[in-house]
Amino acid sequence: MKNKREVIKYARALFNVAEKSGELSKVSRHLELLLSINGSSPEFRLFLQSRRIKPKDKIRIIKIVFVDFLSSLEIDLISYLIEDGNVDLLDAVIKRFGFIRDNVKTRLNITVSTSEKMSSDELEKLINNIEQKLNKKINVDVMVESNMLGGIKFRIGNKIVDGSVATRLEKLQSSLYQG
Repeated sequence: MKNKREVIKYARALFNVAEKSGELSKVSRHLELLLSINGSSPEFRLFLQSRRIKPKDKIRIIKIVFVDFLSSLEIDLISYLIEDGNVDLLDAVIKRFGFIRDNVKTRLNITVSTSEKMSSDELEKLINNIEQKLNKKINVDVMVESNMLGGIKFRIGNKIVDGSVATRLEKLQSSLYQG
């Protein structure tokens, strides 16, 4: 339970500082890089958790090695975790940061693909409907796919909702074969 509270404390503090400084997306990218390095390099994890290396020496090395890859905010996070003896919480803090970021985000980026260009009235109605359903404001990027027969596709983050005619016909064909 103590560890969970520590993870939340670090993640919230990191999120608040990143948001107030206007560097939330930059910090998110850097943390993803750090999570990847920590997950793929046993040597890096061993270095961070080693008791043979003094915390101040670890921090000095981290600052030298990551000066071109991480901002001072991420380096400070690692430094605080090392100083507090909580470096084993690094992955959990980064994941919790992502969770907080995703749940606090008030605007979503959505890509809409159609077979023909939508009129401004159609687009306005679509945006209003989506915002009501999701209860969030959205930024819409509209794409015209000339090879689409009709219908519409949405991409929200890494989720795709495909309401195109071709996909509906494929589903109908599949259900006819099965039924």
